[in-house]
Amino acid sequence: MNNDFMREIGDMIEQMQSVVKVAVSEIKSQVDYIIRKRVTDEWQIETLLDRLLDYAGIDDSGLALFKHLCRYYYAINPKATEEYVLTYKDLYEDE
Repeated sequence: MNNDFMREIGDMIEQMQSVVKVAVSEIKSQVDYIIRKRVTDEWQIETLLDRLLDYAGIDDSGLALFKHLCRYYYAINPKATEEYVLTYKDLYEDE
């Protein structure tokens, strides 16, 4: 393959990783707030879990945050939490 093409691919991957890091960082502050304030609003929690599913399979910090919020949410809605875990497995784990 052409060196310029490979360099462009590498640049795109770096840019994408930067975007993911920023997004996960922003979500982390929201997750921290929910846990610190003991928020039980299921819509609010599930919205963050939905967003974290986008990053959990491609970024270790996104996965760690997804797990952290799932552990918190389990006490509020165990059935929904189990569904999130299964969705993660369907999306990202090999059979």
